[in-house]
Amino acid sequence: MKKILFATTALVATAGFAAAEVAITGEAEMGIYNPNTEAQETQFFTDLDVRFTMTGEADNGLTFGATIDLDEAADRSNPGKFESPNTQGGENMFVAFGGARLTMGDTDGAVDFAVPEMGLAGGSLNDDETAHAGFNDADGFLDGTIFGVADDSGLAFDGAGDGQVARFDYSYDAFTFSVSAEQLANGDDVEVTVGTETFDLGSTVWGVGVSYSGDLSGVALTAGLGYQTIEDIGDITSVGVTGELTNGLSLGATYTQFASDIDGFDDIEHVGVGVGYSMDAVAVGVNWGQFDQDGDTIEGWGLAGTYDLGGGLSARLGYGKNDFSDVGGDDYNTWSLGLRMNF
Repeated sequence: MKKILFATTALVATAGFAAAEVAITGEAEMGIYNPNTEAQETQFFTDLDVRFTMTGEADNGLTFGATIDLDEAADRSNPGKFESPNTQGGENMFVAFGGARLTMGDTDGAVDFAVPEMGLAGGSLNDDETAHAGFNDADGFLDGTIFGVADDSGLAFDGAGDGQVARFDYSYDAFTFSVSAEQLANGDDVEVTVGTETFDLGSTVWGVGVSYSGDLSGVALTAGLGYQTIEDIGDITSVGVTGELTNGLSLGATYTQFASDIDGFDDIEHVGVGVGYSMDAVAVGVNWGQFDQDGDTIEGWGLAGTYDLGGGLSARLGYGKNDFSDVGGDDYNTWSLGLRMNF
C-alpha cells in the first residue's frame, strides 16, 4: 500500500559523512473485531503504530540505517527495553555495500527471510488470515513448546533466545544467500529439562537460506529454501514458492519439517497453500495450512480482503478458522472489519 511520508528531516553532514535522513511513518486502524467467536463478544478495535527510519551513506559508498518500531518498543512489562544493548526492543540496524548487507536486532532469521509465506493478497486489522492455527508464520513454534513463552504459532526457532537476530545477506543477480544467528542466553550455553530429560541447547540458533525472485515466462516467481538448527533439540527445513500472473492472480505452496532430536517428541510437518487476486483497488487472499505430528493434525484457513480508497486509506476485512478437533481441542473463528490509515 502507498505510504505517505509525513515527516522527513535532513541532518546536516559532518566532515567525512554524507547526508543522512530521518523519516517517520505509521499506521492507524479502527473498526470492530472478535478474537474468539466461541468465548468472546464483538468489540472495538483501535491500533496505532509509529516507526522512525534513519538512513545514510558514507563517503566510500557504504550505506547504513536503523529503524525503531514504537509499537514494540513500548513494552508495558519492560518499559525502555530497546535501550538495553543485549535485548531486542523493536529496533534493527544495518550496514551494506554492493550486494552484501548485515542486519542486526529485530529482524528475521534466515528461514523466515528466505521462505515466502502464504498470505498472498489483502490484509486485515487483526491479522485473522495469518494468525489462524494452520498458518506457518515461521516465528516461534518451539517458544511455546520448549521454552514456555507465548508467541505466534510457527515452525521455526526465531525468538527462542533474546529476540536479537544477526543476519548476513549477499545478493547476486536474482538470488539472495543468507546466514543468521540468534543467541539463546546472551552467549551462554542453555540447559532445558523436559520431563526427565535434560538437554544442552548450546548458545546459538543457526540458520541458512537461499531465495530467488525473478520473472519466469511472464510469471513473477519467488522461491526460498531455509534450514535452522538448535543443538539437541532438532532441525527445521522449509521450502516455499509463489507465482504472480499478469492477470493479478497469485498462487503459492510451502512445506516445512521439524526433525526432532528429543526422545519421545515426534517430528512435525506443515503444508500450506495460498491464492490471491489483486486488480485495481481490490485485493483478496485465501490460505489454508495444516500441522501434522504422528497423524494428529491442527489446521485452519484464513481470508483477507482490502479495498484501496486512495491517499493511504483502505477498508479491510479478515476471517480466520481454527480447527483443533483432531487433537481434542475446541474450534473457534476470528474476524475483523474496519479501516486502515497509512501515513
